[in-house]
Amino acid sequence: MIHLYKDLYIADPWPAAYLKDIDAMIFADLHLGMEGVLSEEGIFLPRSFSKSTVDIIFRSISSVEPSMLILNGDIKHGFGLLNTSEWVVLREFFRELSEMKLDILVIRGNHDNYLGVLLDKYGVSFEKRWDHDIYTIMHGHESVSWDELREVVIIGHEHPSVTLRDEVGVKFKFKCFMWGEYKGHKILVLPSVGELATGSTISLYSEEDILSPLLRNVDMSGFKPYAVVPGEIVQELPPLGDLERLL
Repeated sequence: MIHLYKDLYIADPWPAAYLKDIDAMIFADLHLGMEGVLSEEGIFLPRSFSKSTVDIIFRSISSVEPSMLILNGDIKHGFGLLNTSEWVVLREFFRELSEMKLDILVIRGNHDNYLGVLLDKYGVSFEKRWDHDIYTIMHGHESVSWDELREVVIIGHEHPSVTLRDEVGVKFKFKCFMWGEYKGHKILVLPSVGELATGSTISLYSEEDILSPLLRNVDMSGFKPYAVVPGEIVQELPPLGDLERLL
């Protein structure tokens, strides 16, 4: 575990946060069933991507053994009704989770329309946001006044990544956590778990590229990225401003 603040940790080597006081792992942006949604648009991909995402979740649960699982938005990929591919993948995913006797909370993301119908079948809580102690957990796709949020804000939606170069100039892209401060709040941006949801390189962002309205006016040069290779390592990196100059 990598300690960030009070009861908040990164669940190294997994793409999840961990709240120690309630023994909860927090993931974001699974985008399960993406292959089926894209196939309707004429883009055909192997069905293994959703399986790989699900495997990361279950391997991490097996490793950490939390009491609670929080899925912070965009569990499914399509914006509309669940198509057949999404329904099959999500039904199996939540069936397996229900057998683990975990407390499960799903935070609604902008892709999660109509997901509640399936979650009701498994007795899974489905909330717009969740406030606990000093923490606000929300997906991050909606504009909210910072005054309404608690001291530590945990979001997804942004799909942050960093691009690094080795000594011969070869580039490698890594999903990452982003940890920083704004207006007296601590902010943790979670990486996407979905294999195809790689995101854009944060250090190259202009304000127009930022997905989350919460972050559009935030100077992220002081935010610290933590690159993640799921199941292998989470690596702390220099703050974004320093990292950009180094590269």
